[in-house]
Amino acid sequence: MRKRKEYVKKEFESTGISSDTSANIYVSMLTSKAWIDLTKNAKVLYLYCKAQYYAEKKKPNNNSLQFTMNKSKWNSMYKIYTNQNQFYKDMGMLIEHGFIKCIENGSNTRTKNIYEFSSMWQNYGTSEFIITDRDRTIHNIRIKNKT
Repeated sequence: MRKRKEYVKKEFESTGISSDTSANIYVSMLTSKAWIDLTKNAKVLYLYCKAQYYAEKKKPNNNSLQFTMNKSKWNSMYKIYTNQNQFYKDMGMLIEHGFIKCIENGSNTRTKNIYEFSSMWQNYGTSEFIITDRDRTIHNIRIKNKT
C-alpha cells in the first residue's frame, strides 16, 4: 500500500504551526442560491463554524458532523461578536438556509448548544427544502414566532 503524501501548507495559507486546521469551502456551495442569499456576517460565521468543527478533537455525542459554538468561542476566542443577539441572528440565518441544524438546545439546561452541519442548503428554493423547529435554536424559534 502506497503512503499518502502529507499536504504541505502554503505560506499564504497558514503560519505553519502543526496544530493548524483548515476548513474547505467548495465552489458549488459558494455559488448556490442559499449561500448567495446569506448576509456577509452569516457567511463569516459559517467559516468560523467550519474552523471550530475541525478544531474540536472530541466530537459531541461522538458524531462526526457535530460541533459546539458557545459564547466563549465566538466572543473570547474568535472575537467575531460582542452581541449575542447578532450571533443568534446569524446562526438562525445559517439554520434557515439549511447549512446547520441545532441538535441539542442547551438554553434550559445551561449547557452548550450542539450544532450539526446539514446538506439541506442544496435544496434551498425547492419543494424538498424543509427546516423544522427541531432544527432551530430556542432563540430562533422565538424570533420566527414574532414575525
